[in-house]
Amino acid sequence: QGEVEVVPNGVDAEVFDRELSKEEKENAERLIEKKENEKILITTSRLVKKNAVDIIIQSLTYLPKNFKLIIAGQGEEEDNLRGLTKKLNLENQVKFTGFIPYEDLPPLLKASDIFIRPSRSEGLGNSFLEAMAVGIPVIGTPVGGIPDFLKDRETGLIVEVDNPKDLAEKVKVLVKDSELRKRIIENAKGLVTEKYSWVSISKTM
Repeated sequence: QGEVEVVPNGVDAEVFDRELSKEEKENAERLIEKKENEKILITTSRLVKKNAVDIIIQSLTYLPKNFKLIIAGQGEEEDNLRGLTKKLNLENQVKFTGFIPYEDLPPLLKASDIFIRPSRSEGLGNSFLEAMAVGIPVIGTPVGGIPDFLKDRETGLIVEVDNPKDLAEKVKVLVKDSELRKRIIENAKGLVTEKYSWVSISKTM
């Protein structure tokens, strides 16, 4: 009987870490309606309870008004999330893009400042790896398969589950500490290339 070897799912690093055309950049900025001095937070996920998009929305109440959240995806929680946005008077700071095709994700991610998914449960979490490959810092919770690739202050920041105030504090850390941000981006990109790109995974297979 042989030993069990876990081979992770992969990310197409060449798709996500590529030079964008001027048109792609402009289209992405137009889609998110990016204004000067805005800090763009993004989450790309199905809008379901386990992905805790509600926690990101709530975290905006602890952040300055120049923070905007881009929610890329569809799902059963969309009406509830729109209702929460309205209840908290955050309609000017939250934009729902609906479904985004895979090939259009890199420009959208590159136009953003921080990727966030404060999951209540998670498998591997390919969306994290895609954001890491693009070169934006990520914030996630220590659940499921996330700790396999997300090391606090090394390849991203760890946030408590269901804690919007803690999430807002982690966002502020990434905005204020440019050295930490730079180190996290470099480490995360290196990790994706070394361990999670399809090239390295095919070798492992």
